[in-house]
Amino acid sequence: MDTARLRELGLQVREEPSGVEVVLDLEAASLVNPITKDFITEITFQVMGDRLIPISPPAVVGMTPILLSAIDAAEEMQALLLDTFSDHVFHLQRRSEELQLLGLPADVDPQSLVLSTDVKEGQLAVKLVADRQGNFRIAQAIRGREELATAAGHVIELSEFREKAALTGYLAALLGEPVPRAPQAASGAEPVRFVEIVEKFGPQSLVPPRSSLELLAQLQVEGKAYRFAAARIAGRTFRGLLAGTQGKVWAGRFELDEFPGVVQLVADLLKVAPEAVRLVGPDAPQE
Repeated sequence: MDTARLRELGLQVREEPSGVEVVLDLEAASLVNPITKDFITEITFQVMGDRLIPISPPAVVGMTPILLSAIDAAEEMQALLLDTFSDHVFHLQRRSEELQLLGLPADVDPQSLVLSTDVKEGQLAVKLVADRQGNFRIAQAIRGREELATAAGHVIELSEFREKAALTGYLAALLGEPVPRAPQAASGAEPVRFVEIVEKFGPQSLVPPRSSLELLAQLQVEGKAYRFAAARIAGRTFRGLLAGTQGKVWAGRFELDEFPGVVQLVADLLKVAPEAVRLVGPDAPQE
């Protein structure tokens, strides 16, 4: 990278063992940390080819890199930084509100502005961390005292869950957490089967367009137990998850009109004949 070009943009250039770094002075248009209310008066970038990657202070680490080829003047860079930082603060506030509506803690590190939350279900404890664009990922999952290394990095779209129970149930199924059985004596704790709904309300009954809807099907394939869970996102769009005793097998969205059915989907995913997939009741033993 031509250092003269960097200096033309008002950047201070310095050589470090890790490579070329540049510092942008924001004295005229400081960013403000929304938690500490401190001013951010300068930002340090790592130069990587045509990109400037924010590396300091912690509140800007992880922000979208700046493409030098798209910048003609220092004022443009400062305006772009202000817009990017404002977007991050917006996502921070939006996701914090969503967590609070779900009854989950919204923990924000005051220096790095990283948003995280802890979700617990039985012996399972999952830490979700949001990036600068507001996307949550599993940062850590622990069952009892054992860390589940395979869970890290899985993306969770928080807006698809209207209730905390839906999120905890999804995470439990995703990570293969056994579903605790409700006590037989508990009044109203028995599951409701769809055949009962059709029998009592009739096949022409409707689910209102904005009502939440969650379904759970338990299956056995060649002696192994699986669970298929689906939750309505909006309209005829659903979020689905197939999990086995070792955790997630498949997860994704689907349109109801294009859905082939649970048995056919599971058969396709597991590469078996549909006859090998057997739907079982909630009292069937699980491995």
